[in-house]
Amino acid sequence: MLVKTMRRAAISTLFPVLFLAACGHSAPPVPPAPPVTMSFCGSGPQTMPSLVDVICNTDDITARNLVWSAWGQPAATARGTATIDECAYEDCANGEYTSVPIRPIASKLTHCAAHARAYSSLRYVFVDGNPWPGASANTNTSGYIGAPDRPLPPANQTVSLGCD
Repeated sequence: MLVKTMRRAAISTLFPVLFLAACGHSAPPVPPAPPVTMSFCGSGPQTMPSLVDVICNTDDITARNLVWSAWGQPAATARGTATIDECAYEDCANGEYTSVPIRPIASKLTHCAAHARAYSSLRYVFVDGNPWPGASANTNTSGYIGAPDRPLPPANQTVSLGCD
């Protein structure tokens, strides 16, 4: 008799729980967040680009073969190689190019049109140090014969990105 009473008590205790679980509604799935992109030099939004023209309208710094980590986080870092114009701070008739290791860092997530998210800042670090040794941070190109008033790489090694 004791066994029957315990069985009835267990069933009467579990029945409401099972009933409520069977009638419960599952929450609607949460839509995934839109992918984070990067737009540079009028390129249009790209996700984890492998090539970035760091300085627009010149070939002073082009980052290539980029492999990103932490993409979509507040800051994403890439490893790659930059082709740089050694004449960026000189008045050369023709550019002289070399490759150096570079680490771009994308940061400052911003909201763009249609709920899109994009990085709005790109800082670049030359692993082996400044490839233009002796270049002054306040150099200007106003006296250049071949390219007067040409833009130079920013002294703080940071460029702004848009939502293009």
